Amino acid sequence: MTENTTRLRADARRNREQIIITAREVFLEQGIHAPLEEIARRAGIGIATLYRRFPDRHTLVQQVALDNLTLVGEELDRATAAHPDAWGALAQLIRRLVELRLSVIMPVLLPGLEEDARGEGGTLKARRNQLFEQMEQLTRTAQQEGRLRQGINPIDIWLGVIKLSRPLPVIGAELNELIIDQQLELFLGSLHATALDASEPLRRQPLTLDELDRYLKMAE
Repeated sequence: MTENTTRLRADARRNREQIIITAREVFLEQGIHAPLEEIARRAGIGIATLYRRFPDRHTLVQQVALDNLTLVGEELDRATAAHPDAWGALAQLIRRLVELRLSVIMPVLLPGLEEDARGEGGTLKARRNQLFEQMEQLTRTAQQEGRLRQGINPIDIWLGVIKLSRPLPVIGAELNELIIDQQLELFLGSLHATALDASEPLRRQPLTLDELDRYLKMAE
């Protein structure tokens, strides 16, 4: 293999990775029907390059979904390795998934996607089911520890992460970050069986009305 061939293959791999990363961001903001031209523009490539890597929208959405599930699995492994207790691992996992802005299962729920997208981890459906089983074990253990409220399952957590990950339109990035952080702590508090005592403060101070008005004005 020549040096030029090696460099071309490395460039192609970087382009592909950048397309997937950018597509995740654009799909999060605008949905999976966002213009592919916008994805190419943000990724710093031409639309022809995008189509060479992903011949249609269906293929791109599949790969974003598979990549999301791979990232979820990696974060789940890190969280369980970092914490001896299931609640600590679950809280770290939720915080990281919201921080990464992963719409965890949204693409997988769409008809037709889960059956034919394949990658290193197998089909989307198989990978999704494997993650569900791991998450189910983690939630059961956290409930047995008396730390996670009864009746909570992985779907509740995944859907909560999806909702928390989606930025509100118009208000600007900085205010969105503050709102998401605050809502994340409220979400974790609602899951935590021993945090229902009103005397236990949230980790972050709530926004005041004056601060809210100030950030809204900045976003105009």
